[in-house]
Amino acid sequence: MKTQVRSRLRGLHLIACALLGAAPAAYAQVTAEHGPIDFTVEGYANATTGAANLHADTDYFDDGDLRVDAALRGLARLRIPSGPDVGLRLVVEASPEDDVELAEASVLIFGDAGRLEFGERQGLPDVLTGYAPNNFTFTGAEFGPASGPSLDPAGGLQTAFLDDELGAQLRELSVLGFAASLSDDRSAKALYVSPKWRGLLGGLSYASNAKDPRFTDLVQAGLTHDRYWKHNALHVGGSYSFARAGESAGQRDLRSVNLGATLVVNYDWMLGASLTYDGTSGVSRSAPRGASIDEAWGSVASLNYNRGSWTAGAFVQWSTREGDVDRAGDDRLRALEAGLSYRVSTKLRFYGAWYYFDFDDEGGELAADRHEGSIVLVGLRATL
Repeated sequence: MKTQVRSRLRGLHLIACALLGAAPAAYAQVTAEHGPIDFTVEGYANATTGAANLHADTDYFDDGDLRVDAALRGLARLRIPSGPDVGLRLVVEASPEDDVELAEASVLIFGDAGRLEFGERQGLPDVLTGYAPNNFTFTGAEFGPASGPSLDPAGGLQTAFLDDELGAQLRELSVLGFAASLSDDRSAKALYVSPKWRGLLGGLSYASNAKDPRFTDLVQAGLTHDRYWKHNALHVGGSYSFARAGESAGQRDLRSVNLGATLVVNYDWMLGASLTYDGTSGVSRSAPRGASIDEAWGSVASLNYNRGSWTAGAFVQWSTREGDVDRAGDDRLRALEAGLSYRVSTKLRFYGAWYYFDFDDEGGELAADRHEGSIVLVGLRATL
């Protein structure tokens, strides 16, 4: 365990040194100009610990893990007076799973008609710089880390404190309701983001091979609309994912749609709701003769409130999908999370959350297939 912690801290140290070397002063985002080239450098480190309890046990148990997730992001943009601007974006990340890696690398073309991007990148991407929520999601945990593994319904930070098999099963279900399936795919792709026009923003991406080895020809598309009045805002829209199953995968093609809305009231209250529907896509083709394949779908509702330095929030989630086609019953997840954070400054934030889940594997017909538990997490986030 000590060796693992030292390895993670070394990864964090490398990123911190790169950040400190990028600029003499510590800001959440550092910008500089060198002739026609603009540079933007930003970084974060999230340190989280957690204790999980499966309700078959009597006490919370701690897996003895301190999780550190960190990243350094850089964007260089060359301004060309007679033509579109071009840019280069690099993201270096450190995590317990991957140590230090080049997580994203892309070349960009900026013009009046929008932005083109080529490289290793998330489809329907988050903003190029800063830590605003992804434009194509509508629910979330505003009290948690704004990037990296998060406390969002499909953020993955909660399940990181469960054993690998159970955590993977929950992650498979937790995206349903939060976003379209494969929305977080990071693979070599071409993508386009439109300019904002009358509140509308669109995106489209294509990857010949998804990071998930079961799928090829991943196409993702999304459209959102924002309306503002007084101190309120309404954000509505949706996204769609299509991926062709590989010849050797034995899966059905994936078709996934997500629709949602976020209402911000008086800048303080944020209410969100979203729905994901996958139908019978993306599951194994090896169902016994005469067996029915049940549809996959999920829903999430969230509520967040901000008051000064404090942010509180909660979400509920319900999702279901076919599991093993050779067994009767579906995989079902019911989850609830509540949390609170306190911002010491723009560079330091403390957060905590309680996550409850009730997971039935194949309908929970057997005692071993029923999993109910809760996880308590606390952590801090620092930006440079």
